[in-house]
Amino acid sequence: MGNKLMKYNSGQLHHVRNNLFCSYLIALEGWRRGLKLTFDSSKVTKNNLFAPGLKFTLSSEKNKHTFYKSRGDKVKGDAFKIGSNKYETKRWLKQNGLPVAEGKMFDKDSTKVEYISYANEIGYPVVLKPVVGAKGQGVIPGIQDEESLVESLSYLKEKLPTSKLILEKHYKGEEFRVYVIEDEVIAVINRVPANITGDGKHTIKELINIKNKERKKNPRLYSCLIKIDIEIENKLKRLGLDIDYIPENGNRIFLRDKSNISMGGDSIEVTETFPEEIKIIAINALGTIENFPVGGVDIIYDGSTAIVVELSPTPHIGSLVFPMEGNAIDVPGAIIDYYFPESIVNKNVNNVFYFNMRKVLRALEDRTLDEITITPCPTEEINGVKLIIKGNVQKVGYRRWLRRIANKYDVSGSVINKADGSVEVYLMGEKVFLEKVKSLCWKGPAKASVDNILETDWSGPYTIGFEIKKTEVKIKSNGKSERKNRKNGFLNKIMKKILN
Repeated sequence: MGNKLMKYNSGQLHHVRNNLFCSYLIALEGWRRGLKLTFDSSKVTKNNLFAPGLKFTLSSEKNKHTFYKSRGDKVKGDAFKIGSNKYETKRWLKQNGLPVAEGKMFDKDSTKVEYISYANEIGYPVVLKPVVGAKGQGVIPGIQDEESLVESLSYLKEKLPTSKLILEKHYKGEEFRVYVIEDEVIAVINRVPANITGDGKHTIKELINIKNKERKKNPRLYSCLIKIDIEIENKLKRLGLDIDYIPENGNRIFLRDKSNISMGGDSIEVTETFPEEIKIIAINALGTIENFPVGGVDIIYDGSTAIVVELSPTPHIGSLVFPMEGNAIDVPGAIIDYYFPESIVNKNVNNVFYFNMRKVLRALEDRTLDEITITPCPTEEINGVKLIIKGNVQKVGYRRWLRRIANKYDVSGSVINKADGSVEVYLMGEKVFLEKVKSLCWKGPAKASVDNILETDWSGPYTIGFEIKKTEVKIKSNGKSERKNRKNGFLNKIMKKILN
């Protein structure tokens, strides 16, 4: 996997997946710089969709900006209207002299004959895709002949009966996502369709599972696994293969034609090596549209010719920060630099601090709050310790007691019951309050009895707030967990009562 930014700890990002990932990365960056962070529970789309955690506001003494996922409020009006409509994007860019694929829009009542006629006019291969859509959904590239076109058209008419479709010329080349802020390209990734490489030992299915295990180590790719579906099965069928085939060592097999990361594609960072003249095309593509200073530009490039495929006003930035190969690019930092230039002095100052998104979501999802402002990121000197507390400290309310004490003295951290009977504690706070909580740990609640406390320094990462973690499960010699045995024992008692 690619080189990750030192400012992120993968273990602290496990609770944010899919659409929340972009929101959290940008909100976290602003919050770390001392900006006021408020999450809003209001409905966020034209369909009045309730999507807590996706909409938030950052503010300083000088500026205030609202974000939806990765899109800030400077992207608006025609930028969103054009960028969210593939045909409007094509029409606008062509009108402004930028290279696009030759194509035409068809409405839901267009006949197969009309599609076939236009395909013959522009020549095969062609691409079919919905006018509005994301993550490659409904896009069918590489259609080679009339028969395949009719099959693809029937499939989309069934899946997307009310959608307008675009039929356009298919251009061969590699696909790139270029992230632009005004006149600068911040990051470029090469998006490669889902694939596996044979080792002469494992089947295609086994190789997919092996690759997915690696993808799960990447915070962005954790929710972008390669899933064996009808598209992959059909692709293998065209190659004369199936999921039980064992590829030869070094034999690379592409499982899809589409390159979307969300569908299992690879993300290869290539910012420095991407041609400057193609970067200029990406910059100009956004620059032709008013109020579109920040966004993603999708480009197909074959080494000599480039075409702009799509513009994204709300691009996913996770793969730029956590690529499979190449260097991580600090896109969240670049976004906050642009929206809040006054905060640059605080950049990379508090990178060990996190806030818990789960708590934010719980507060918003039950509709008890219209908005929630996150506790400010610490600015004073913070100390951290790890404690292993031994004695009669489990099943006596020690963890709940410790949470009350920690909250009382504004100390953050976590506590967990360990399988060996001890309690493991992480504490973080100002030195005077930290020392107070440490001293009280010797006392504990009324039923506790502390024999010994082992203390070591802890340098983070620090999550604001105090969390009680799930009890560590003790595995017995028979391979069963102690918790499971207790559950079975409880069920056995119930059954005995019923039978008697």
